[in-house]
Amino acid sequence: MNTNKLWPFLVIIGLLLNFSCNGLSKEEEEFDVLMQKVIDVHDEVMPKMGSMSSLIKELESKIDTTVTGKSYEKAQKDLKDSYDFMMDWMSNFSTKFPYGEEVTADDADKFEAKMKMLQKEEVEVNKLKEQINSSIANAEKLLKKSS
Repeated sequence: MNTNKLWPFLVIIGLLLNFSCNGLSKEEEEFDVLMQKVIDVHDEVMPKMGSMSSLIKELESKIDTTVTGKSYEKAQKDLKDSYDFMMDWMSNFSTKFPYGEEVTADDADKFEAKMKMLQKEEVEVNKLKEQINSSIANAEKLLKKSS
């Protein structure tokens, strides 16, 4: 047999084997997709931290002992709580999923535990998003009324 004709065939087979052996398992792909969802939510709300700080300061001058002043105080507290929630969530997340850590399905028990943690983080980051968005919306609504 002519090896010149066989050579391209062998290269293709070799590449296919290489990709199939180095590819991610279905579970690892699911993990990566879920991780990206969590990171995307974080990236969506992270830029709002500056707005939250500004709103907290803006509400400060409006707080007093009146009913209206108390509503400003509550809105400010909600913003502060949201801000703290974000800071705590980021700290906890980076402890659970350190930068550069490789999560593979090779160790099934460890992988399953990490996947369960990540599923909980998805729920948590969505709660965080809701809390941030609602606290900002409430503060902006209150401040608009007073303008």
